[in-house]
Amino acid sequence: MVTMETATDPLPHIEEIEQALSQMEQSIRQTIRRVDICTRYSSMQYLIILFEPIETQIPNIMDRIFLQYYKHSKSHDFQPKYEYLTMTGMGEDGSK
Repeated sequence: MVTMETATDPLPHIEEIEQALSQMEQSIRQTIRRVDICTRYSSMQYLIILFEPIETQIPNIMDRIFLQYYKHSKSHDFQPKYEYLTMTGMGEDGSK
């Protein structure tokens, strides 16, 4: 989950928020593979689902996404943060 945190108070205008989120989405889509999934989760978050990732590589993947974002971002009012959860394999009946 990628969350865009704002570094300013008051909150920036909606146009600035949407531009930052659009730049983040573009950075994510340019970085992840075709089998991976990215969707907007909330007004300030993206959910990324990586298909069979190597867990030790997740920080590197996120670093590449954030570097891409900072390269294209015109505003420094938003700081992306991420957290990840490991999904365990499920059987066909939903059991672990």
